[in-house]
Amino acid sequence: MIDSIINFIQRNPLTTIIIVMLLVFAPSTFGVLLGVIAIVLLLLMAIPLYLLYRVRRASRKIEDEARQSGAGGYTYSQRSYDYTRRGASQEGDVKVYSTTEQPPKRVSDSVGDYVDFEEVKQEK
Repeated sequence: MIDSIINFIQRNPLTTIIIVMLLVFAPSTFGVLLGVIAIVLLLLMAIPLYLLYRVRRASRKIEDEARQSGAGGYTYSQRSYDYTRRGASQEGDVKVYSTTEQPPKRVSDSVGDYVDFEEVKQEK
């Protein structure tokens, strides 16, 4: 640590002189400056830790929501590292889904008139 201080003094003699002068002639100003530097350094260390905490918390929240909604139908067991399909059907089972159901109308029947258009091509 002493070597790093000596290297700093050798590389920055003017800065070192200013710091020493502040320490000797204006100790209260030096104390304020030292406090500001300490606060800035603490913030520079605290901000990445806070962001890491927020990212991990958001990740856990997304994982919990995915587990609750059954995203993809897969479950994951951490003990056995085994992926299993929930509600897996036997090979050869066939499921038929009806596609004849019409979605509900967005606009009620009492709104406006329906006009049926027919496209007519005109010859030039």
